[in-house]
Amino acid sequence: MKKTLYKLITAIVVLSMGMLCSCSEDNEGFITATEDDFPQILLPWFGDWENGEPAVYKSISRDAEFVDSAVVTPALYTTVEWFLDDEKVCEGTKIQLSSILAGDYILKIVATTTKGKQTSRTGILEVLPLEGDPTPTDAASDRLVVPGMEAKLHGTNMDKVVKITIGDKEAAATFVPNNGNDYIEYTVPSDLALGTYRITLTDSDGNVYGGDKIEVTDELPVTEETTLWEGSFDVTWDTPFDLLKDQFKDLVQSGDIVRAYVSGEGTGTMTTAWWNNILTGKGDPERGDITISGSMVLEFELTDYSIQLMNEQDGALFVGDGYTITKVTKE
Repeated sequence: MKKTLYKLITAIVVLSMGMLCSCSEDNEGFITATEDDFPQILLPWFGDWENGEPAVYKSISRDAEFVDSAVVTPALYTTVEWFLDDEKVCEGTKIQLSSILAGDYILKIVATTTKGKQTSRTGILEVLPLEGDPTPTDAASDRLVVPGMEAKLHGTNMDKVVKITIGDKEAAATFVPNNGNDYIEYTVPSDLALGTYRITLTDSDGNVYGGDKIEVTDELPVTEETTLWEGSFDVTWDTPFDLLKDQFKDLVQSGDIVRAYVSGEGTGTMTTAWWNNILTGKGDPERGDITISGSMVLEFELTDYSIQLMNEQDGALFVGDGYTITKVTKE
């Protein structure tokens, strides 16, 4: 409703601007807006900020051009600049960019009058990967690193990645398959300055993909393992572990590592209540059940997608056959 009302008001303002222009017999018009007026960005429309974050302004795929235009007033006395992540990428009321790597970018439009008066609008430009692209998850534990540490970056199609670039520093990447929670391992360059960097991923053919951002810090936060349940529960195909089914979505968040301490001879994994893998969303036979032999710890690093799956598919379970769960924790 707010968006519709805003567009209606904008249309009225633009129409009014046209009505304020008139033509004399020699076709010279006049405009009442002057360079002393405060600038306004009438279009494009930006949503309201929430929890200190700008709203998503537009989503495009990485193979699409980013095209848009701005309507400002006073038009004759106002220049328009476009910024992505604080880098100026265009000047003028129209923008046309191509080959933007996948990731979330802070788009800012700045309007400045000849008298130095200024206003701006900010939103998130989502650039989406194509199917088959290496696509890292947004797991918080992957996005905070220390120079020189051995780090992981989970995601899909990560087997294609041979190199990760952080700023202007490169590191070789090694793929590690992990039952649907696959990742690459790499050593964070030891001479990286602290700060936030946009990363890229490179495959063996030299193709470069966007990996969004990571933060390089001098110290990782201390994490503690919290017990969510403890006892003895025998998992079979007819009796999945469902004692935390409805509570899971309230007990965990994206970036948490859920661990199940198990023993036995069988197979199993963590799923939604619809029996789809909690990390990939895939069901049997692509669910990725893990072979269990003896005493083991099953580990699942949750993502935004995991939380979405829990909410949409009635919670979470541990399914399978032939093993006993003695403890479930989170870190």
